Amino acid sequence: MRPGARLESGGPQARRIRQYGAGTMRVLILSQHYVPEITAARFRLEAFAAGLMRRGHDVQVICPVPNHPRGMIEDGYRDGLVLRRRVDGAEVTYLRILTSPVKTFGTRMAYYGSYAAFASVMGAVGARPDVVIASSPPLSVAAVGTMLAARHRVPLVADIRDLWPQSAVDVGELEPGSVVKVAERLERFVYRRANLVVTANDAFRRWIAERAPRGAAVEVIENGTTEELLEVGRLSVDRASIGLPDGDFLWAYAGNIGLAHGLEFAADAARILGRGYYLLVIGEGPRRAALQRRVADQPTVRLEGLMNPREAGKHLRAADVVLVSERQERTVSAKLYDVCAIGRPIVAACRGELMRIIESEQIGLAVTHGDTEAMASAIRRLRSDRGLCERLGSRAQEFARSHLRSRQADRLAQLVESLRTQG
Repeated sequence: MRPGARLESGGPQARRIRQYGAGTMRVLILSQHYVPEITAARFRLEAFAAGLMRRGHDVQVICPVPNHPRGMIEDGYRDGLVLRRRVDGAEVTYLRILTSPVKTFGTRMAYYGSYAAFASVMGAVGARPDVVIASSPPLSVAAVGTMLAARHRVPLVADIRDLWPQSAVDVGELEPGSVVKVAERLERFVYRRANLVVTANDAFRRWIAERAPRGAAVEVIENGTTEELLEVGRLSVDRASIGLPDGDFLWAYAGNIGLAHGLEFAADAARILGRGYYLLVIGEGPRRAALQRRVADQPTVRLEGLMNPREAGKHLRAADVVLVSERQERTVSAKLYDVCAIGRPIVAACRGELMRIIESEQIGLAVTHGDTEAMASAIRRLRSDRGLCERLGSRAQEFARSHLRSRQADRLAQLVESLRTQG
């Protein structure tokens, strides 16, 4: 199949594949993040791998040794340059990379570049796959996927979870200039070479379609949640059992504490709300230290470190309201689906596509990101209207139930199978 050729996912070939299967394929997945890291990329790619294996395919993953978000290689992964392990049925190759707890442009480029170089070599000399799936960001992973797909003469699936370099410019991580121009050329090159581009929402799809060749196959596979978190959403969690204060109106956030999230506005809203309200923030990330300093004199704000999904889910279930925070216009936070599964009403500090979904699905109250007064007002409104809380929480769970990762992964597997039959 030629690069960029259109995939008719609903056509007769695809229907035959769904009914009868396409035979065993060897699928190579390239990702900057994978198990056991607690990141949106890990959960998306882990679900994709599971979906492919459920349909009888062999999956190999090439990823860095776990180090995110602390920038330190985790215990058990420090021996040697290459570690090979079987993880939930997938053959995972962990590569030693350059990483640092100090997050600067230089250390990020060393992290991305060292993985890209090492993965290029390992993927080139390894067993020939039938399909390559490369997940971006960073865009360097998609570039490696392009090279390896050409090397092995197999189809490329570019999984675009976020729009690089534009998202990096939007949050101030990159300044417009020569670096961005080079990255934009690389972005368009990936879209040209990919046999299929999958992305996480309609806003991303429109952006990609404007930059990809006419007739390119661009499909939306949204993020999702799990049956396990829906189960957590049915629990009655005693706050005292997990060390949370009883009596206050508790609102909570769990996820990355990064440039794209702007949680300093939540801290300022907590200051406006004052006593009787309690904000819990669970997670790590490059802005955690700054947030910690900002709330040092606020007894109504508490920060906790990373937790596994179930434990974080229990803490969110114990809250009255859950917070979603996203600065970017086109991004739909991957955490949206997991927090919806918990069955608590959402307050979303956001813009654009995420605000559209929150309002159209009626799963929470959306306020413009950065408007601390509006955020505080939304929290007060939910405290005063328990009926509204129950309605929004119920709607949120219905939304989550319709967005299971396993279903999204099955669709990805069908699209991948269709690529091979058209090859």
